[in-house]
Amino acid sequence: MRDLILLALWLLPPSRVKNRLLRSFGHRIAPKAIARANLVWRVRSFEMAPSSRISSGNLIKGLRAVKIAEHATIGKNNVITANAAYARISNGGRLELGEHAYITSRHSMDCSGSLFVGGFSAVAGHGTQVLTHSVDLARNAQSAYPVVIGERTFVGARCLLLGGATLPARSVLAAGSVLTHGERSEQGLWAGVPARFKTPMTGLWFDRTVGSTTEIYVPEAQQVPESHPQGSSAG
Repeated sequence: MRDLILLALWLLPPSRVKNRLLRSFGHRIAPKAIARANLVWRVRSFEMAPSSRISSGNLIKGLRAVKIAEHATIGKNNVITANAAYARISNGGRLELGEHAYITSRHSMDCSGSLFVGGFSAVAGHGTQVLTHSVDLARNAQSAYPVVIGERTFVGARCLLLGGATLPARSVLAAGSVLTHGERSEQGLWAGVPARFKTPMTGLWFDRTVGSTTEIYVPEAQQVPESHPQGSSAG
């Protein structure tokens, strides 16, 4: 019955009343968090810090815990799930976003082995897949390993991140790349199938003080105008 009530509450439009009702059923949703209508099913613990945001149309199912830090954002129409077996394991079935981190829209994320997105990082574009669990052929068993996206990193469109993969802080995973199991230390551009280190990178994006980017570069003028109409956030 609790699951059905929470499902109905999550389908309500965003409001402080909705947040208060979710808190009454054990979730930790800050009064000023924005939680739009989403399908949330059998998520044991859901925490949203002040000024965090979830847009509409997401499917979030079977996780042990979701934790969204201050000013972090999940966009629209993402599929975020975990295998029920791993949600019962203490370190499994978790999704955690650091402060000012954001996930854009239309991504698919298997969090069975857990997914950790560092502060000021972005899973940008569309169509990225995170697959934290698979069959271990040597052991003939299912296995799951966490995926860690370091602080101030940028994941391009249509990437694939496999269980046990780590993207170092202040790095970029180029669009279409495949990041496989393994610890990595070089900070910079990672690209290819499988992704390999290419070159160090610098830029204002890595040192920004807010999560999303609203500035617009005009190629013809080769500059960012000092003022322009504020639009939707860009990656």
